[in-house]
Amino acid sequence: MNRRHFLAGSMALAGQHKLLRSMGALSIDPSSTPEALSPQNLLSSIFTESFLTSNLMSADKYHPYPRWDERAAWTAVPEDLRTPIVQQAEADQKAGWPAVLATSFLEFKRNGNRSRYEAQSFGRHSQLERLVLAECLEGKGRFVDDIADGVWLICEETFWGAPAHLYMQKGGPGLYDITDPIVELFSAETGQLLAWTKYLVGAQLDQVSPLVRQRITIETERRILKPARERNDYWWMGFEANTRTARLNNWTPWINSNLLVANLILEEDPKLRVQETMRIAKSLDAYLNQYWPDAGEEEGAGYFSASPMCYFEAASMLDAATGKSSNILANPFIDAMARYIINAHISEDAYIDYGDAHVHAGPEGSLLYRYGKAVHDEQLASYGAYYAAKENLRATKGSNTGRQRGVYLPSMSRALPMLLEATELRSAKGEDVMVRDSWYPNMGLVTARMKANSADGMYFAVLAANNGRSHSHNDTGSYIIYQDGQPVAIDVGVEAYTAKTFSTERYSIWTMQSAYHNLPAIGGVMQHNGVEFQATDRKYSSDNDRATYSFNIAEAYPKEAGVKSWVRKVTLDRKTDKIAVEENFVLDRALPVSLSIMTPRLATIDPGGSIKLKLASDEGKDSLLKYSGAAIEAKVETVTLEDMGLRMSWGPQIYRILLNSKQPVTSGKWTYEFSHA
Repeated sequence: MNRRHFLAGSMALAGQHKLLRSMGALSIDPSSTPEALSPQNLLSSIFTESFLTSNLMSADKYHPYPRWDERAAWTAVPEDLRTPIVQQAEADQKAGWPAVLATSFLEFKRNGNRSRYEAQSFGRHSQLERLVLAECLEGKGRFVDDIADGVWLICEETFWGAPAHLYMQKGGPGLYDITDPIVELFSAETGQLLAWTKYLVGAQLDQVSPLVRQRITIETERRILKPARERNDYWWMGFEANTRTARLNNWTPWINSNLLVANLILEEDPKLRVQETMRIAKSLDAYLNQYWPDAGEEEGAGYFSASPMCYFEAASMLDAATGKSSNILANPFIDAMARYIINAHISEDAYIDYGDAHVHAGPEGSLLYRYGKAVHDEQLASYGAYYAAKENLRATKGSNTGRQRGVYLPSMSRALPMLLEATELRSAKGEDVMVRDSWYPNMGLVTARMKANSADGMYFAVLAANNGRSHSHNDTGSYIIYQDGQPVAIDVGVEAYTAKTFSTERYSIWTMQSAYHNLPAIGGVMQHNGVEFQATDRKYSSDNDRATYSFNIAEAYPKEAGVKSWVRKVTLDRKTDKIAVEENFVLDRALPVSLSIMTPRLATIDPGGSIKLKLASDEGKDSLLKYSGAAIEAKVETVTLEDMGLRMSWGPQIYRILLNSKQPVTSGKWTYEFSHA
């Protein structure tokens, strides 16, 4: 089958699925769902040198958004968005520009803290963004001097990135070595911010001094564009052996999407402009070439906005900058990548949070709306419009309408369409989406609920993959269970990043360990990290009566665990509204077994073989966990949460239920059940 026939068949298939969704058939029989295929070398096969030479717009003709002096578009931004941004910029004026200190930068090396410096640096960059947008929205010139100060200060910063990323320089962490330039996430994002600043208010900055605008180009070229063009050894590019991670991750689309902005706006040399665009396309291909064939996002919902969403931004920019002549966004796989976030949606603002994520890490609604429109996925666009309402970007009823509060601003690349297209977004149809079933056969993810578009009843999600995923924890086969949209058995999430998080000490952090996921410890031995530690023999089925997922997690444990087989089966019974978990295991010697179940609910043990689970907030119905008291002895531990991110997710404490074997065992078949109390 040639590429043309494959694409035609895939597009027909995608259209067929969209038709089913539009008719309300949100769940497709998993046994009949064909496997998606990640396109190979998709961008570089389209955006060739000859194509770009003929079609890529020059810097002076590239006009993606209105500039400062195109007043009609800016005055059309809704007042309830314009006013808070201008007010925040006025507050920024009074506060002045914060210092960014070398000693704060050194804290990462000295004590592992990366947060304080990042708050200083990111705060300065966010302040510049607010000032630029406020000047565009108001158009009176009040903020131009402050913008010039911000640009000059940022251009004088030694390094635009984060101290945690200095592992990329030869000297390692410490202070930045200007003789060894590195291109990482936040240096590229800073280049994007400065490029947009020049694009939007460059003429106004010339009134302060023409050198301000020139400085933006010089520093961005020196720090990121030139090194990215001339070097192939940054691991995130995917051009050479990747010694940092087993697979490319969000760094590749995140950095490349920002480099593309800088290149399209600032690079005036036609040959260099084409050269960098080709490099970006090739690097993005390296990312997509190894994407899960089922379009699953291995870094989870927490990195969705930084991974496939960045890929979409880059692909759509490439298409727009070449006169929308590529038809790149018609590829069904790009749509499938975005639909992951719908499948990962539990209820309200809760998402399955495997890996380095928090449970409330939802998508950016306005961007998801644009994504859905671009790939002609009405359901995706409607969900984006619905979610944007949570960010106060759609008309809301009652006292919420026009309320004066701060406006959440993403990166400038996302803030511009968010503001300029806000009126359209507010008039768009918004619809919540909760799919009944989803199944990612390659990645190993299953989700199931009682019925589509309802949080009522029981829900489960299970990721039975491997422990070598990017940002993964040792959590293969752990389940997440909700009842009526409220958590019962949880993935705790991740604490604030420190020097340990991405070091050899990563799995000494308790949130990364299988003993603090909903998994067994065998003779005190936990799961191990690495792609070879994986689930096998995965089997999934779903119909109107039940959804069942079974798999063997024996290979997720090291040899010292002595486990020959551990088949876990999770079943949602749609007739009785219960979830049963069966643990069928065989060990090579008698060992004590302990099952951990993490919950934010207050757990009260009944010696007869049940545990009542009550929400601390006293909202919602109680849950009940039933087990065999003959073989299992239950215990409950309180886990105090010190990390602010975890406390925001779950409150000051959570509970760890331990279902312990009463004596060492060589085998067992344990069944326990979650239901309404």
